[in-house]
Amino acid sequence: MNYMKNTKNTHNDVGFLLYNIPTPTLDYTKIATICVSHLKHHMPNIPVAVCGAPVDGADIVIPIDSVKENKRTYVHKSQTHKEMWYNLTRDRSLDITPWERTVLLDSDYIVQSNQLQLLLQSHSPVMMYDTIYNIKEDLVETEYLGNTAIPLKWATVLAFDHSDVSHELFALWQKALANYKYYELLYRWRGDGTVWNDKAITIAHQQLTNYNPASKQYIIPWHHPFASFSCDVEHVGLDKIVLRDQKSAFQVHTDVHILNKQELL
Repeated sequence: MNYMKNTKNTHNDVGFLLYNIPTPTLDYTKIATICVSHLKHHMPNIPVAVCGAPVDGADIVIPIDSVKENKRTYVHKSQTHKEMWYNLTRDRSLDITPWERTVLLDSDYIVQSNQLQLLLQSHSPVMMYDTIYNIKEDLVETEYLGNTAIPLKWATVLAFDHSDVSHELFALWQKALANYKYYELLYRWRGDGTVWNDKAITIAHQQLTNYNPASKQYIIPWHHPFASFSCDVEHVGLDKIVLRDQKSAFQVHTDVHILNKQELL
């Protein structure tokens, strides 16, 4: 993998980082543009760096090439979809980021508040989600790593600095990805052909916290808000998103991770 930092002077010690690497099946630039426009609307004084293809509104663009591909299969409206995407470089974000403290987020995580600013103000060296808020079901859920009692951590949003703890986390994350098949057998999760950063960062967090499955160290103190694949997107505004499920449409005024990426195009 080759990447190059843009040395533009932004006079900021903190900022956001997201990746924009379009694939044959999905134009991530359109999705990343929505993400950046929302970040700029709700937190205009915090710069945004984009690694990959340029995005309107980003303060810094960091070129990247030779990114390993990933694949997944999902079902939406009774149809099976196969998708390729290039997300296996997030574990290199500590080297890529131009900021002293960074919030890394998925491009389909759409903010409608300034809540993520709290992660940039935190003194915790790293922070990540371990619970999810299912907006459609109005339900807080915990998923687990394979056949264990270890709560799954989510790589969707990750705050980090350049401390020794952060360096250790990223080293462990990279090790987990490099030995993914071993951990799949060890923790007995069902392999689906996809390499999941969520599982790898969960393993890294376990090792970082001395294998304590109940540890809340380095955990974001609110839930990861998401709209599942069963939600269609009717409207995306800067302060309101309208989603629809099989029953009705409903408005969302909070940050939300929209899993059904095709609906954002």
